[in-house]
Amino acid sequence: MSKAWRKTIEQKVKKYLSEYPATHDFYHALRVKNYAFKIANKMEYDEDILFAAAMLHDIGYKGNEIKSRDHHIFSSKIANEWLKETNFPPRKIPDVLGVIRLHDNFSWGHDHEPTSHVETKIIQDADRIDAIGAIGIVRLAYFFGERGWPIYSPARIPQTRRVFLDHSLLDQFERSALKIWPNLNFSKSKKMTQKRYQFLQKFCQELKGEIRQQ
Repeated sequence: MSKAWRKTIEQKVKKYLSEYPATHDFYHALRVKNYAFKIANKMEYDEDILFAAAMLHDIGYKGNEIKSRDHHIFSSKIANEWLKETNFPPRKIPDVLGVIRLHDNFSWGHDHEPTSHVETKIIQDADRIDAIGAIGIVRLAYFFGERGWPIYSPARIPQTRRVFLDHSLLDQFERSALKIWPNLNFSKSKKMTQKRYQFLQKFCQELKGEIRQQ
């Protein structure tokens, strides 16, 4: 079967997300796709499912920023429509939607749902890799800045099991970003990103040190 649908999907994502904020733009999807195929190298997986899920996993952020917790639901709806409009294999669409539904499901979150689906686990890791290291720091700071949320809060909010963003940037680094690397699904993912994780650790220590000097 022709793979022309890949180019079609990539072009649709690029056009749809043109001028969209950099946290979840076309280039984020492209990076996740590239990470995913690096992780998947020498594994048994479905290339079509992996490609489609990587490119479409965050498409539902646009227009649903207030309901961003449910972006996976909106992404699935758009993905279902777009894949049906292309020559994407119809029998694989449910798998793509399943990957998208669970791509943001954190093992330390209150709603964690374990999965053995290999493409899902690959996309989870690929997406999280883009949330650590220098690019992860910039993306998260951009995300908080867009919403006018604080860099740090003098009165720390008590620890909860909630993953989503109801606190400061520093809290988010400590509650979520720093937990990503130890909880990646594959040892290969960890090997690929150990330096990025160490950079993030150093950055957080430096940020806390500067805050203490205030």
